Amino acid sequence: MPFYVYAWIACVSSALTIIITKLTSKHTIRDPWLFNFIWTLIIFLFTIPPAIYYQAGLPKDWWPIIIAGIFAAGWNILYIQSVYRIDVSTLSPLFNFRLIFAIILGSVLFQEQLTINQSIFFMIILVGGLFISIDEKMKINSFFKPSIAIGLLAMLSLALNNAFIKMALIKNDLWTANLWMSIITLLMVIPTVFLFKKDIKRVDGKQILPVLGMGILQIVTNAAANIAYSKNLGITTLIMAVPLSMIFTFILSTYAPKLLEKHTLKVYAVRFAAAAIMIFSAIQLSR
Repeated sequence: MPFYVYAWIACVSSALTIIITKLTSKHTIRDPWLFNFIWTLIIFLFTIPPAIYYQAGLPKDWWPIIIAGIFAAGWNILYIQSVYRIDVSTLSPLFNFRLIFAIILGSVLFQEQLTINQSIFFMIILVGGLFISIDEKMKINSFFKPSIAIGLLAMLSLALNNAFIKMALIKNDLWTANLWMSIITLLMVIPTVFLFKKDIKRVDGKQILPVLGMGILQIVTNAAANIAYSKNLGITTLIMAVPLSMIFTFILSTYAPKLLEKHTLKVYAVRFAAAAIMIFSAIQLSR
């Protein structure tokens, strides 16, 4: 198949993952700590088969993997917590801040330089971000809420996780790093069992099934995106930047307002405009 087919498959599956995550948090698993534990456990279980196939062993350099695992746990916890608090049409554009944090970390950890043009797009993303959480009150201070702070911390944790994975892969092979990072992440999350131990006995197939679906979609996203990126980086980046999860959410808000979220057309117009500006700037930054 052409690379752009793989890119669109990755884009659609990624959007569906976000939608299913929000639906699960709103209608199936009411406790974010329980949701996070099930999600982390499933990621670990899905990591084992390919790790065995590719003969993952003991790491040659432990520290980057340990730190990456810690930040992966932070990402999982903060992301799931933010899903319970933030609209999909706000959460999706927040991922552009991951690039902002990645650039800062690249400058600090790897001495990567930022050009003047990149600095301009850097600032545009920051300004655009102030409008992605606009609500019916049409006030910018809607961005300065604890829920948005949790989302931003999630993106920072993801950027830190990616940075230390990059360091880990200097001396370790991919699946050794993935396996041990998953183990460390799970170990970090296990103590949170005490926060939902009363709900463990109530876990059933209806709660596990959507999380399994998320895991499968994540595998599809990663595999299809890797194939597409290997063939054409630029166009794949453009396709992957399409905010399908926002579009799906907007459509659902029209026909099933109680399913995910519901806002006025004016609110969605502002959010989509801000997201478009941020995505364009993020693409320019990534070149």
